[in-house]
Amino acid sequence: MKKLALLACSLFALTAVVQAKEVVRPVTSSKEVVREPVTSSKEVVNEPVILEEVVVPVAADPWGYINLRGGWDFWSEYDSLNLDSIPLLSKKTEDFGGEIALEAYKSWENFDLGLGVAYQDHTDRKTLTDEFGDSLSGAEYKSVPIYLTGKYRINYWDWAVTPYLKANIGYSFNFDSDSIKEKFEGEHYSYGTSVDDGLYWAAGIGWEYQAFNVDILYGENQAKSKVNGENIKFDNDYKRVTLSVGYRFNIW
Repeated sequence: MKKLALLACSLFALTAVVQAKEVVRPVTSSKEVVREPVTSSKEVVNEPVILEEVVVPVAADPWGYINLRGGWDFWSEYDSLNLDSIPLLSKKTEDFGGEIALEAYKSWENFDLGLGVAYQDHTDRKTLTDEFGDSLSGAEYKSVPIYLTGKYRINYWDWAVTPYLKANIGYSFNFDSDSIKEKFEGEHYSYGTSVDDGLYWAAGIGWEYQAFNVDILYGENQAKSKVNGENIKFDNDYKRVTLSVGYRFNIW
């Protein structure tokens, strides 16, 4: 009986040790933990940024323009009337002549071509007096020329003021011819005159600043005058240097 009791106690102790080892064994999960990168549920989409082009309007060159100008003859002379190489009418003038003109141009890059019309009031002729006190004067006239006109701008430098070359050529309608006034031995006489039409031309230089323009032209109105009732006809061209100031109005 004692042996049986001792054997039973030994089996009980062995069973207790085995169970204790199983309790001490570490517990591991049956599932493997995998670390994955966390991503946002919303996808970020980079859309292209569209820049709107800002268009700055550029003023187009004008199709053409109208130029209104006024001029002053600061030097002038007529043809003189000579009889057997003796001057009867002076070619010198007194005071100042003038004109007002209207010109219409078609524009290209540096060249303008147009038509013009002007009213020209030529100045008076000086009285020619001889050593005896006898004198002659008169035979002045006025003109309305119609002409072609051209301007070439010398735009080689970036200047605020643009220089140009200018030329006019056309036909001069001459009218309102003054009488020839004579003083002879203390008596005064008057002889009516008439004037023919003729060629008109002018050429010179000028300057433009924005819509303003200034030019200096040498010009000539060709004419023949006739003394009424007398067989006297003579060249009576009017020559001068004119300073003009104008203002342009663009045509779009």
